Amino acid sequence: MVASLLVSLLIACGGGGDDDDSPTQPPASEPTATVATEATESGETPAATESTGDATATQTTGTTEPTMEATTDATSEATTESTTPTTGTSTTSSFAFGWNIATRGDGQAEEHNRRTGEMVLDSGFNWVRFQLEWQQFEKVDDQWDPLPIDRKVEELHAQGINILLAVAKAPEWVLANDGEQFLTDYAEFEELMQFVSNRYQGKVQAWEIWNEQNMAYEMHGDVRVSDYFELLKAGYTGIQAGDPDAKVVFGGLTPTGVLDPSIAIDDAEYLRQIYAYNNGEIRQYFDILGVHLISTHNSPDDTWPDNIGENEGWNDHPSFFFRRGEELHEILVQNGDGNKPIWITEFGWTTENQAPGREYGVNNTEEEVAQYLTRALEIATTEWGDWATGAFVWNLNWATLVEPEHHIYPSSALREDWTPKPSYEAMKAFPKS
Repeated sequence: MVASLLVSLLIACGGGGDDDDSPTQPPASEPTATVATEATESGETPAATESTGDATATQTTGTTEPTMEATTDATSEATTESTTPTTGTSTTSSFAFGWNIATRGDGQAEEHNRRTGEMVLDSGFNWVRFQLEWQQFEKVDDQWDPLPIDRKVEELHAQGINILLAVAKAPEWVLANDGEQFLTDYAEFEELMQFVSNRYQGKVQAWEIWNEQNMAYEMHGDVRVSDYFELLKAGYTGIQAGDPDAKVVFGGLTPTGVLDPSIAIDDAEYLRQIYAYNNGEIRQYFDILGVHLISTHNSPDDTWPDNIGENEGWNDHPSFFFRRGEELHEILVQNGDGNKPIWITEFGWTTENQAPGREYGVNNTEEEVAQYLTRALEIATTEWGDWATGAFVWNLNWATLVEPEHHIYPSSALREDWTPKPSYEAMKAFPKS
């Protein structure tokens, strides 16, 4: 019963989020990829699409198709009114206070990304997370198009913001499509990660290898921990060659509660399986465990099964609760890796949401979301302070780029005109020292 109810709890988020999205086709006018090490110099490159999402859950049986991801094209217009930030509580601790952000890589990137960075700093946060889609960056083998990512990284780095860049979405030319393994040659991913980590050395402080790889959708076939083992090993090796000072983050797992490899593998079970694979060799290939803790309409203090809260539905499995993070940490401890830190690379709540599968959002007011985010950060920085060293709110500003009916619109902390919601003000007020 639980599995059938959770078939579509395929939580996705970001960079950024995020997540339960399918790749979008590039606009017909998009230029071809440039030769390695050369950014596109002529014309405007449309913004690279980013993984986006928040909790998807239904209380009905049947198959669920992933939601198409947001596409930011060259016709989208960012608001150009100037913002006068009043700096939030300054960040003096080593905790990574982060936002999942919506960025642009096209000809309108400069203004949008500048305003995004200003709002990050205004909130007192010191990190951002967004996505590099491999399928956009290297559409053809050994031909690179780094300009969209260049635009994003350069602007945010210029503002002194730390970057966690999540790499996901393999291009068609490298997919095995044989039902046996994910990629035809994992050395291609090692090459990519060496190239990008060297290109952005000192500007991208951490790399997250893939996103929600316990979903079949993200792996173009059945979920196998052996595939991610090879992917993470190749990514880690490439980053060590390109920028040995950068941190490597194990891709955030989505809490699904499903145990069907053709759909998804429960995040806790996936973590157990990958530590069992090759006698736990996986621990050698990452510095930080990334997790996604999406809580539908349950408060951060609700727990399953003894304290499930008052709202009906989306509360019959531990996947629906923020304190799922404690179980994931315990798995590290059980495998002799308890000293490894955890980053919550996506966490957040949506308000009333027009997208199917997110009906729980109607139970969350904007004020409650602000309270939940505050309490979640309190838990992470105090109760989990020995092992949780970073948290990235889903999300800062996607409402500035997507339509109101899109599933990520209501969870944005900024409105479409860049004015703050209570959730933004709460994060700005949260003590960071």
